[in-house]
Amino acid sequence: MNPALFLASIIQRWPMAVIGVTLSAALALSFGLPRLEFRTGQDTLLDPGSKISRDNVRYQREFGGDPMLILFETPPGGSIQQLFTTANRQRLDELTRSLEDSGDYESVITPLLILDLAQTQVRERMVQQPIKLAEDQDRAAAEARAEAASRGASPEEQERAAADARQRVVDEFNRQFGADARRFVEVGDQSLDNPRFVEFVLFDAEGKIRPELTGVFPDERHALMIVRLAGNLSIDDSSSAAASVVDEAERYQFDGVDTLTSGSPLLVKEINDEMRDSLLVMAMFAVAIMTVVLFLVFRARWRLLSLPAVLIGCVAAFGLMGFVGIPLTMVTISGLPILIGLGVDFAIQVHSRLEEETLAADSAEIGIERMAQKLGPALILAVIAACVGFLVLHLSEVPMVRDFGSMLAVGAVIVFMMSMALIASIVFLRERVRLGPHPSVRARIEVERMVGGITSRAVGRLLPIAIIALLIALVGFWASDRIETETDPEKFVPSNSSVLTDLHYIRDVTGSTSELNLLVEAQGDKLVTDEEVLVWLWQFERRMLDRHPELRRSNSLGSLTASLTGGAPTADAAERALDTLPSALIDSVVSADRKMASITFAISGDDSLAERKALTNAVESDANATAPEGVTAARAGIVVIGTATVDAVSSNRDLMSFVAIAAIVLVLLVVYRNPVKAIAPLLPVVLALGASATMIYAAGIKYSPLTSISGPLIIAMGTEFSVLLMARYFEERASGAEPREAMSRASLRIGRAITASGLTVMGGFGVLAFTNFPLLNNFGSVTALNIGLSLVSTLILLPPLLVWADGDRHFVGAPSDVVTEQ
Repeated sequence: MNPALFLASIIQRWPMAVIGVTLSAALALSFGLPRLEFRTGQDTLLDPGSKISRDNVRYQREFGGDPMLILFETPPGGSIQQLFTTANRQRLDELTRSLEDSGDYESVITPLLILDLAQTQVRERMVQQPIKLAEDQDRAAAEARAEAASRGASPEEQERAAADARQRVVDEFNRQFGADARRFVEVGDQSLDNPRFVEFVLFDAEGKIRPELTGVFPDERHALMIVRLAGNLSIDDSSSAAASVVDEAERYQFDGVDTLTSGSPLLVKEINDEMRDSLLVMAMFAVAIMTVVLFLVFRARWRLLSLPAVLIGCVAAFGLMGFVGIPLTMVTISGLPILIGLGVDFAIQVHSRLEEETLAADSAEIGIERMAQKLGPALILAVIAACVGFLVLHLSEVPMVRDFGSMLAVGAVIVFMMSMALIASIVFLRERVRLGPHPSVRARIEVERMVGGITSRAVGRLLPIAIIALLIALVGFWASDRIETETDPEKFVPSNSSVLTDLHYIRDVTGSTSELNLLVEAQGDKLVTDEEVLVWLWQFERRMLDRHPELRRSNSLGSLTASLTGGAPTADAAERALDTLPSALIDSVVSADRKMASITFAISGDDSLAERKALTNAVESDANATAPEGVTAARAGIVVIGTATVDAVSSNRDLMSFVAIAAIVLVLLVVYRNPVKAIAPLLPVVLALGASATMIYAAGIKYSPLTSISGPLIIAMGTEFSVLLMARYFEERASGAEPREAMSRASLRIGRAITASGLTVMGGFGVLAFTNFPLLNNFGSVTALNIGLSLVSTLILLPPLLVWADGDRHFVGAPSDVVTEQ
């Protein structure tokens, strides 16, 4: 039985009961709203079972999450030594203890900690350098003596060669370390209370920051505090921890030193907070746009009735999502204005056709029955086709995109059912008690003539239209592959973001605000503290820094040990370091069981995600190709997760569109049992996609990662216009009209409803264009453009195609066949 006809029969008998049951169901489902979970963890970005996701979870479990950065800055002409006055050191200690005691952070590495380490290194070098000098002299003398002996030199000549070699070693030592050695003797008290000693520790003989300290002391006026968040936090928890760093840093005032706090977790927090806050704003914009469209274009009594009906349906839909566990994510929150637009689209069709049939029959009972019999199957088919397109998003590798597809499918069904029940019941009640003739209702903008003019001019001109459409589609397919996807993460947020401004300032000072992390693991009996592994770590870092200029500096157990010894790391030196270094430094480079190690590279901040993907792939590949046997390396960190997510979103863009087309054609083929009827509704959508791609390419616009998933949505909703127009054409043919006349009537009678529907769906997506985030802005504007083009191409291409197929080729069949199919 036709479900719409069944609902109509119930409404005819108990309209108030239908309204009551529908509102009660909506109220009951609304209790699911508190159950809605805003899921923001890594598992919404990547499949938890993927290798990258698993590696990142293990890395963060051991070494923590992303860093927050506190920049200390002295005024122009000042020196960062000001940070280490007695009072400022005390405040640094208090700030450090406050952060560490919170338990939200894996490690807190402060300038004072690094200065203490540098102080230890200096003292150790001053002790070890004379010993190393003597060893180097003895080795050089022995080599010179042996070389002279091999030439047949006399013992006296051999000793002179040895003495010369010793002197060369001394000369080279004095060239490298002589000035420092003299400065060290002159500094006096070797404590941080002595400004001359602090200056000696920070600056070399030429007055420059020592190279090994530039990661924390980028220049003479700045220092950096690195607060690494605990690993595997949700975006909510990460945002809270990042905000706490800002609050704590602002609590402490340093004499003669200003602070600035930022970091990628704070940028993610801004995106997260703004998108949540914009949910209500987007809904209000959507309602405003729907009101304008209904007021200007839709011609019906109580023309705004669709809005409250659809809003009730949206409450029920989101409540059901709470009950079934479909989460809200950074993508799915954009679904509310889309569902409002889609729901108003459905409601307009029911409202318009019910009034039309009631007016024609002068009977509310007959009107609702005819509406259900004639419009019901086509509208249900359009909803099914839309849901099929939405569910194709489950082919995506990104969990939040799959959730987006589920949300739209569930939401479309609920909103359709509730808006249809409420609109049909309320209009039926109004018409049943109406006294006197129907009052005349006029829209502010008469669209019937416009639609009728387009279709009448198109009918009979299939060949030129088809040729132009084919050319546009082909050019569009060519252009589609050449439209770039924006992969610069900083382009996903507003350029006027204060967080982004602060992040840029810190990046300009330090050279980097982001990291590439490598998880190094030793298998079997091997340990990452083995000398072979330590030397490889040290050499690998140096090689990567030389090979990739976008890598600014690095840190690992190997390079940390080398900085203490002044040469290649050794196992003994590493063990001494692990026994004496602060836990914040140790925990950031090696696990307690010595089976895992971290390599952290600082990355310049002006690369796109595509460039970073190539970089991370190259670094990981080189690491695994050169690592000692039994040692493996894997990428980790927010840079890796970001590149993998964008890649996953964009990777099967074309596949999802093709599957959506194939799936909808299959549904239409099952319903209509005619290949022309199954394929014809999709042709205008394909034309629209081609035209859109051509326009976007010509304008030089880039896709955002979200825009990459818009294909199935456009195909799903664009098909609705074609199905409704085609169904109305079949209906007019069934009444005995000839093909041209049937198309003229169909376009005239459905023109206003289908145009209003198209504009409301466009409005639902267009609302996203008013958000402050380019990521959603691009998605909304491009999708709205495609929906508009789908509507226009439906009115231009489908009418001549159906008339040609029916009149010239008899594909549609006789009117009696059409009645049977309907």
